Amino acid sequence: MTLTTLEQYVKREIFKTDKELFDFCPACDETGNTIEALMKGLFQEAKKLQKERDEILKINRSIAKSIEELRTVVKDIGRLV
Repeated sequence: MTLTTLEQYVKREIFKTDKELFDFCPACDETGNTIEALMKGLFQEAKKLQKERDEILKINRSIAKSIEELRTVVKDIGRLV
């Protein structure tokens, strides 16, 4: 059994063809350092996902606050009747 580098493993097992690899990670073609380019690409994707998650959490908090305010208004209306 021969040992392979992480880069060889990624190219062989994750992306079946060079085209798949370069479609996913165009920088891999330019730099020659596949793992470094992939890690940078994955880090950028993670940052985008984190921003999206933060926006969703912000909206959820806003909705929860609005629901609490609505409950308070409904209770106050109930007391008036």
